[in-house]
Amino acid sequence: MLRALSPYAWSAPVLLTMGAVLVGPWAYSLDLSFYSWSPLREAPPRFVGVANYLATLADPLFQQALATTLTLVVAAVALEFVLGFGAALLLMLPVRGKPFFQTVFLIPMMITPAVVGLVWRVLLHDELGLVNWALRSLGLPAVGWLSDPSVTLLTILLIEVWQHTPFVILVLGAGLATVPTELIEAARVDGAAPRQVLRHIMIPWLSAIIVVVLLFRMIFVLRTFDTIYALFRSGGPAQAGTTIGVYLYETLRVHWNLGQASAVSYLILLLTVLASAGFALRTWRRAAA
Repeated sequence: MLRALSPYAWSAPVLLTMGAVLVGPWAYSLDLSFYSWSPLREAPPRFVGVANYLATLADPLFQQALATTLTLVVAAVALEFVLGFGAALLLMLPVRGKPFFQTVFLIPMMITPAVVGLVWRVLLHDELGLVNWALRSLGLPAVGWLSDPSVTLLTILLIEVWQHTPFVILVLGAGLATVPTELIEAARVDGAAPRQVLRHIMIPWLSAIIVVVLLFRMIFVLRTFDTIYALFRSGGPAQAGTTIGVYLYETLRVHWNLGQASAVSYLILLLTVLASAGFALRTWRRAAA
């Protein structure tokens, strides 16, 4: 009996620590989401039920932030996958100086998002930025990257793709390195074109890795915040760059309503779980068919 319980006794400290660090705060924030409370007011927390959730869902700014986030997720994940897969395929070729290019491609991924936002804030400055200087030098009109609401989402998308495509290159490149050369050589002997080798050998071989890459990128884009806030110090001009992550921060920083902020965080968690589960199930069923 004691021998059967010994594994649980050895793991008890880890489980208790995880419970205190993870489960405890989650339970507290979930309970707090049903209260209206601001630490700036002397009034005690007041139970309001699901009012925080309903108020958030009815807020036009939250609806705009949700639409912006979903648009960014679809566009960023699609571009990162296409560009990353293409670059990973190119890096399989016997190119001279390939280690140098591999290192250069991975640099953006190593920079923290806040620093990325600050660097691009300087580069995209309307008057003094290097990007607009280059456009003017080519005889092209300058773009209000940080001031024009019509290009705000495009600006965020380009920075997101620039920073995180290397992750796709790294993972898919590692996966391509595991494809058996015997399969590729046999297909070529049978007269298969490169496009057919890619479609019928490489992509099926990488199907599980592709699902993981897309899931990781979708989850991380859904919670995008730090790059945007470092870039605009807000949700951008006319709130055009407000994602649900930025909305959560503004709810807490501006209104200091911890109850509604907790409700927003759980709505983000619910959206992430639903999107991830739906995407994973659909992709795995298609791969197994």
